[in-house]
Amino acid sequence: YGRKLMKIVKFLIFVCLVLVALPVQAAERTINVDGIGKASAKPDRAEIRLSVISNEATAAEAIASVSEKARRVLKALAFYGVSDSDIQTGSVSLNPVYKRGPQSQDKEPKVIGYRAAIGNTARVRKMEWLGKILDNLSEAGADRLDGVRFFVADTESLRREAREIAVDNAMSKARQLSAAAGVGLGEIISITDAAAGGPGPQPRMLAFATAERGVPVMPGEVSEQVRVHMVYAIK
Repeated sequence: YGRKLMKIVKFLIFVCLVLVALPVQAAERTINVDGIGKASAKPDRAEIRLSVISNEATAAEAIASVSEKARRVLKALAFYGVSDSDIQTGSVSLNPVYKRGPQSQDKEPKVIGYRAAIGNTARVRKMEWLGKILDNLSEAGADRLDGVRFFVADTESLRREAREIAVDNAMSKARQLSAAAGVGLGEIISITDAAAGGPGPQPRMLAFATAERGVPVMPGEVSEQVRVHMVYAIK
């Protein structure tokens, strides 16, 4: 067993010596570049987040009142072509309302009523009706507009356009760098796609009680931003 072990050790030492004696290959010469691409488009969809709120003397009355408000709001949305599949209830709450003011330490706070609220999110596919929808939601019973978000339905097409711009940007940088360094630009070794995504418009918050008739809607543009990393060989 000992002789066999010595033979193995000698063989490993021989292999190590051979590897050390081999010439070290020169590191591959490359050019690394990043490209940024951004594509923008006018939004063709909007998402509304709204709430209905009721304050009543009893919990049952609060639930009944807020439910009736919610039904009127849903009816108004349906009138403007918003389908049931584009409406989602996000929250339902019922909370006691306590009497304000100093309370005795040995007594529980006095409940003077109940507040019920229902929050819904509605997706509007016909942008030309958005202003009218916002106008009529208050009359229908909505109490608060928690935000409006604009977006495009075909996000992938926008991202494709941004990706093409990012690749062109990276290739232009590579040509500029190779020319400035006085070296030849070789073949592309690798391309890495790192989609960054673009910040969309922030939701706008508005209390319906203070909203003016004829709500102005300015959707602006939404954008997609993409970053690519490319590695070129140097000739």
